[in-house]
Amino acid sequence: MPELRGGQATDEVKEEWKRAYDFYREAPGDRYDKKKDRTDRITYVAEKMNLTRKQAQRRIRNYEAWQRNIKKGLVEP
Repeated sequence: MPELRGGQATDEVKEEWKRAYDFYREAPGDRYDKKKDRTDRITYVAEKMNLTRKQAQRRIRNYEAWQRNIKKGLVEP
């Protein structure tokens, strides 16, 4: 069974996920190439938060999974 993102995470961790996702949404991307768009946005988050790309990617992925789990009713916001 996959992990429930947000089930065990502390509020500080969730705030960091939110911050990373806010940077992700404000980041300029490539509107014509989906893959390059996501790559550019993740790189932007990494630069803004002084993280490696892998760390930024993980925070964004965790935030997205957490939101899916909230929508499904598996975890509390």
